Amino acid sequence: MAIREDPSDIWEFKRPGIAVDVVLLTIIDGELKVGLIKREEDPYHGKHALPGRFVRYEESITDTARIAIESKGNIKANGIYLEQLYTFGDNLDRDTRIRTISIVYYGLVKAEVIDRQKESKFRWEPVYGLPPLAFDHADIIKSAVERIREKLFHTGIIFNLLPNEFTLSELQHAFEIVLNDSLDKRNFRKKMNEIYVLKDTRKTRMEGAHRPAALYSYVKTR
Repeated sequence: MAIREDPSDIWEFKRPGIAVDVVLLTIIDGELKVGLIKREEDPYHGKHALPGRFVRYEESITDTARIAIESKGNIKANGIYLEQLYTFGDNLDRDTRIRTISIVYYGLVKAEVIDRQKESKFRWEPVYGLPPLAFDHADIIKSAVERIREKLFHTGIIFNLLPNEFTLSELQHAFEIVLNDSLDKRNFRKKMNEIYVLKDTRKTRMEGAHRPAALYSYVKTR
């Protein structure tokens, strides 16, 4: 039976803290990496955690996510692919300080943006070899990677991890890094032709000892 509550009692309720955490991913040196902060206070002192922030009364939720990225990573959030993932809070003990509900976003950033940042607090750690994490952040990262994998073959999400111009080998390698699995070259290129419209830039790039490889840019998803 539903419990009817008097709206006038709203100020008597014990209210949880509302936070935003961000799973910011990139590809560095052939690995999928996530931006983490090493905690300098309790709880979980010395462990790594996702960049986050408690929501201020006057902020929108998305603005809170952007502020977390910019204040911790010194990266301009306006140029980052950012999408809301899920709300975590069923575990009542996820934060020992206060009952916390976390609205989680995941973001994708190109490696060249990382190269230009200065004075970042981020430690870019491999997703498939994470250090000990605070709170429930290991589960959150796993959930974010699963969501991205679900979108790989029917959206253009992968291009948020690639430079604006790329070879087909680089495109396949990016897929393999996110999936943590190898793909057949012939089948992959056939699949790409079915999913994407790519523009031949008429430029080339040397790839190892092989002949120059054609450079493409992403136009749209079919």
